[in-house]
Amino acid sequence: MDRARTLFLELLSTAVWERTADSQLFESVDSNLWEQVCELAIDQKVVALIFDGVLSLPPELHPEKKIIFKLHLQSESIERTNNRINNVLKKLSAEYEKIGCPFVLLKGQANASFYPNPAHRTTGDIDAFLYQKGDYKKANDWARSKGFEMKPENIHHQAFKYEGVLIENHKWASYFGIRKFDRLLEQKVDEINANNDFLSIDIDGLEIKVLPHEFNAFFIFQHLFHHFIHLGVGIRQLCDWTLFLDRHSSILDKDAFLRLAIEFELLYGMQIFASVAVKYLGANPSIFPFATDTEDKYVDMVMDDIFNGGSFGKAIFQNKRFRSSLHRKWYSSNYSNKRLSKIHKIAPSHTANLPLNKVMTNIKVLFK
Repeated sequence: MDRARTLFLELLSTAVWERTADSQLFESVDSNLWEQVCELAIDQKVVALIFDGVLSLPPELHPEKKIIFKLHLQSESIERTNNRINNVLKKLSAEYEKIGCPFVLLKGQANASFYPNPAHRTTGDIDAFLYQKGDYKKANDWARSKGFEMKPENIHHQAFKYEGVLIENHKWASYFGIRKFDRLLEQKVDEINANNDFLSIDIDGLEIKVLPHEFNAFFIFQHLFHHFIHLGVGIRQLCDWTLFLDRHSSILDKDAFLRLAIEFELLYGMQIFASVAVKYLGANPSIFPFATDTEDKYVDMVMDDIFNGGSFGKAIFQNKRFRSSLHRKWYSSNYSNKRLSKIHKIAPSHTANLPLNKVMTNIKVLFK
């Protein structure tokens, strides 16, 4: 691994585990190397965390002022965006309560709450799972009545922008595109709903519903892995899952979590990503309710894939020009198909028919 990646990972693990960076690693780091570290932070959407890591170093080892200033400005921007999203989340919750549409918050700001400084997790959108029958349509109708422009409907959600923040109304918590697993997922969520097993957390003074711990630990990984097998995933998503397990390790029903991993045939995939977190992020192996192996042949491959793909694999589209959205989808599909050979054995049941599943999903969306 090159030095820029080593420094990046040291700063990132420093931030997420609230420790001091290893000063010896940062002796004689020139401005060019610091710029490379900053580029990695931008690609992986962890700029504010890298800045936290930099500030743990002695002042004499800090990068030059222009780099410090850039990191500082971008970190402040991330903080402001977090505040704005939290305010929109409060407004959305209030509006949906008025029309009788309570929702479960998936990922996003809920994941931010696991970080030492929640405002330093780079934001995404607001994923609102409308778990009551009929509420998905009701919420979408409300958005239309307010004049919000609705994005084309996905296989399991429809999105719109509310005060500049992307809202995704989910009719399902998630999906696999594989009938066996989608039916099992629906069954699990129906059981949680029937038993009212949703939990609540506080986000900036707002009590909001979230998934129960064991299912959330599975769901956060499933979302990460879904993106991994299609195009790639960024290190922020690995941090989300690792920090969730770290914060909940003592209260997690490990047997229930393991049953989910086994039922959905994702245990080996989880072990690989957990081993990546142990080897490259400095996670404590004890937070994972299964064995890790940092010498597994897929661990380094997954870490390289994370670096090469950037956040959600978006790096593969950099400097590419497409004639249309169809052309972009064609390129994306070809890329996914080519990388299958190297990742197939991590979760064979999820990758064996991936090209066909992608085609069928696109056809379903086309005919909505």
